[in-house]
Amino acid sequence: MSKADDITNNLTNDNNQDDEKDTSASSKRPRSSEDEEDEESVSIDLDSLDRESLMALLTQISASQNIPLSVLLQSLGQSSSSYYDDSDEEIEYPFGTVPTNLQQVAAFIQSDQCQRILVLAGAGMSVAAGIPDYRSENGFYATLPAHRLTATPQQQAAIQHDKTFALDQHLFLENPLPCLELKRDFILGVAERRWKPTLAHRFCALLAKHSQKLVRWYTQNIDGLEDLATLRDKVVHVHGTMSQADCAHCRAMQDTEAFHQHVKTHIQDVTGQDVTAPTTSQPMLCSQCHQPGVKPAIVLFRSSLPKVFFETLPQDLQDIDLLLILGTSLRVAPANSIVWRVPSSCLRVVINREPVGQHLGIRHSNSKRDFHAAGDCESVVLELMEHLGWLSLLEECVDDLPPSSAQLLRHKLAEKKKEAQESDKEVSTESDKAVDKV
Repeated sequence: MSKADDITNNLTNDNNQDDEKDTSASSKRPRSSEDEEDEESVSIDLDSLDRESLMALLTQISASQNIPLSVLLQSLGQSSSSYYDDSDEEIEYPFGTVPTNLQQVAAFIQSDQCQRILVLAGAGMSVAAGIPDYRSENGFYATLPAHRLTATPQQQAAIQHDKTFALDQHLFLENPLPCLELKRDFILGVAERRWKPTLAHRFCALLAKHSQKLVRWYTQNIDGLEDLATLRDKVVHVHGTMSQADCAHCRAMQDTEAFHQHVKTHIQDVTGQDVTAPTTSQPMLCSQCHQPGVKPAIVLFRSSLPKVFFETLPQDLQDIDLLLILGTSLRVAPANSIVWRVPSSCLRVVINREPVGQHLGIRHSNSKRDFHAAGDCESVVLELMEHLGWLSLLEECVDDLPPSSAQLLRHKLAEKKKEAQESDKEVSTESDKAVDKV
């Protein structure tokens, strides 16, 4: 593990979740004066840090305090370009010139110059799956009265002030029920495979299986849809996954099916929609330490990221030719550090509705290495797969896609079939004319 990884791993993980709708937590619990008095101050000698370690620290601060990284660098008397802008460097780019359209991106992916691809994904990848919205103004967090959760009056008050406190690691160790009650429907939805992998998930699967160029798929989502795309060995769940269970006390992995059954029969439905749910809640005891700490294997607020992230990333970053950034705001550290840690010669393609990552050095104009494919993930990756010639590979899975994705694919397949028929008709007409002349 590099010094940069060690720093980001040991920093308090206050911001390991995003405004991505299917992640765990995003803001601090209310702090009392006692908390502030007991909290130890942290002193870091900036002069002792190398470039990458300093960037890791500043990226974490940037995300947690919502301060542009460029501003933090300027406050230290540093130019942002000296850290993540290659404009003054003589670099041999394997892609030649920056693509201006998806057809050129596809051409690079198929070329011999592109051998190693990394994917960084966020909630935009799963939007089409229809996963319920937790974080918007009218989402579940905003509309759930805290008094419905099984908690003390003090805990309920803290949750009412900030609903995501129900997903706080410290609270879970004291009282696991608010978290389990809040996530009950999500847990059971994953268990019942209520949601299906999207076209974006299928695209990443084809990068691995068909092109065999995918090195790793780093996802900030916790919905587990990557696992349903049968890519477990290529996926790193940066914030954990709802498709597994572990213990918050001893970290031991648990029987996932047993956990799902326990949630169904021993955790109340605070939404009142499931008439078969129990009226009271009971936590599940760990099979190893026998404490009431079994939970979805997700990263709770104020807990550390999985070790696999810090163990695999340094090796994965080596010699990467293409970084695909799919449906993420790039506001979450340390996952967003991938953006500036890939080689300077790496092409970075952002697939997102709006431009993101400017605070990390991504340039959406006059860039030598960045291309923004504007639009929703499903439409953009479908067009990209069309240019790659992969549409026929998707026909067999059309019935296993979410409804909106299936409709999008069927429309595209019908469109291509019509074009082929018209082309065949033109060829036939030309052939007939040639015969008539003879």
